[in-house]
Order: sequence, then C-alpha cells, then structure tokens
Amino acid sequence: MPLPPLATLRAFEAAARHLSFKRAASELAVTPTAISHQVRLLEETLGVRLFDRKPRQVTLTAAGQELYPTLRDGFAGFAVAIDRVKARKPQRGLTVSVLASFAAKWLLPRLGGFQTAHPDIHLRLHTSAETVDLHSGMADAAVRYGRGPFPGMVVQTL
Repeated sequence: MPLPPLATLRAFEAAARHLSFKRAASELAVTPTAISHQVRLLEETLGVRLFDRKPRQVTLTAAGQELYPTLRDGFAGFAVAIDRVKARKPQRGLTVSVLASFAAKWLLPRLGGFQTAHPDIHLRLHTSAETVDLHSGMADAAVRYGRGPFPGMVVQTL
C-alpha cells in the first residue's frame, strides 16, 4: 500500500502532539481549517478516524494513539538525519596565488574580515612570483604586479 501524502502525515503529527488543530496550524504556518482538511484526508485514506472532535477540543482515537508515536519518532529521526547531513556540508575552497610581499603587507591583515564575512569558504594561499596556470587547478585566482602579458587569463587591474 502506498504511503499517504506527506502533508497529511505532518498535519496529523503536529495536531496529535499539540492536541490542537489551532496550535498545529500555527507551527506549520497554515490555517486550522487546512490542518482539519489534511487530517480528514488522512482519515479517508486510512479508512479510520484518528481524532474525536469536540468544540474547541480534539482527542486521539485508539487508531490515532497507535499511529502517533511512530510518526513522532519518524519525524524526529528525519530532523536528526537532516542536521547530520547539513553539519557535513563540504566547505567551498578557494586557492589564491599571490606574491609573498602582497600577502604579508595587504592580504593577511584583511583575512579575518574575509573569514567573518564568508565562513563557508576555506581560503588557501599560494605564494609565488611565478605566473600560475589557473587551468591546471593549482589556484583559482592570482594576484600579480605588472601589466602582463597574462595570455588566456581574465585580467582586472587593481
């Protein structure tokens, strides 16, 4: 049997946790009517009632009590797995080839500000006076003194 729509399961789990369609709606940034419709769709899909509805109050039926812990634990598991994956997000790397004098006198004093503004970029410096072939992968960008020529490169005068 295929799973019911994820939105119906999420609406049911939030409503069951809060025992309130209004609080579930607030959490999921929808209206209480939307929660009610999603829960009703889930009940129709499963062929069982999940809530006893009374004015300003809902309680779980036996079927709802059976379903809720599994969904609660499943969504909690999703959240843990997503947090782990996000924590392992690889950093973007940027290798810049510069003259040692430029690195010491201009670049290094500014690195703290760059790292604060771009914490997701891992910056590596390559110091050399030699022209670097950027197509080789040794560096992503280079800063050099002089007019060139720098054949095959995009040159920006500083």
